[in-house]
Amino acid sequence: MQVLSNSGKLAMVLGTRTILLHSNHRFPPSLTHFNSFPLPSLQSQPNTTASSGRHRAAIATADVCDSNAELLANGDLRALDPLFKMYGQCLAFSGSIVTVKVFEDNVLVRQLLESKGNGRVLVIDGGGSTRCALVGGNLAQTARDMGWAGIVVNGCIRDVNEINGCDIGVRALGSNPLKSNKKAVGEKHVPVRIAGTLIHDEEWLYADSDGILISKIKLSV
Repeated sequence: MQVLSNSGKLAMVLGTRTILLHSNHRFPPSLTHFNSFPLPSLQSQPNTTASSGRHRAAIATADVCDSNAELLANGDLRALDPLFKMYGQCLAFSGSIVTVKVFEDNVLVRQLLESKGNGRVLVIDGGGSTRCALVGGNLAQTARDMGWAGIVVNGCIRDVNEINGCDIGVRALGSNPLKSNKKAVGEKHVPVRIAGTLIHDEEWLYADSDGILISKIKLSV
């Protein structure tokens, strides 16, 4: 219900009906209680930007670092250099890693994201090229529908608004509206070096607002 002032009168809006009343009019008791018109819960409303997104990861990267000094010292736990921008509704995500190495060509990327994700994270080594995008809005939605937890792109994405409206976590160097080549050149499930860190297939990735961690083992809370 909304009550609006209008030249000495009150306009009471109930749904699609508007009732004009004199300023000295008293509302019936049934109309003065908002409980008669239940409001939708804010928690049920979908997020539309990365800044208001959900957190899918069970543990915070800062807590992981504070409690795993030995793993950090021996290299079993590594932090990626802070090069990546955050996209998608899931600000925090984690999962077993699937790697793919390509350069300005996203055919292998599409092949993987169109397969069952099972809560995994696709790590795309695009050689750091920012001359075209390797992931767009349709592919991000496909990844979400197929059960991927997140995507990390050592390269660019496009359709940023669409990806920010998608219930998935995405990290990338930036955005570029140009699409990539379609020659199917690249390698799947190979070690890739991204942001100063060597990453292997089937390692574990943990990402949140503080950064991205790579672990040789699955970490618990």
